[in-house]
Amino acid sequence: MLEQIDHRGKRFTIEDDDVDDDRFSVRRRRAAALERQAQRERRELERAKAVAGPDGAKPDVEVLDR
Repeated sequence: MLEQIDHRGKRFTIEDDDVDDDRFSVRRRRAAALERQAQRERRELERAKAVAGPDGAKPDVEVLDR
């Protein structure tokens, strides 16, 4: 069994039976691609949060008020 997280953060599992046909390999490749996409999106979100600064801080408003 292989547990993955899709691009929305929802967990799902892929059952790994003894049968290894094309249908399962396509599912595994798609699951791996979705996992990579989710990881990229999480990294981009973390970078955006780092650039934006702490929650509640409004530096643009302070500059405009001056």
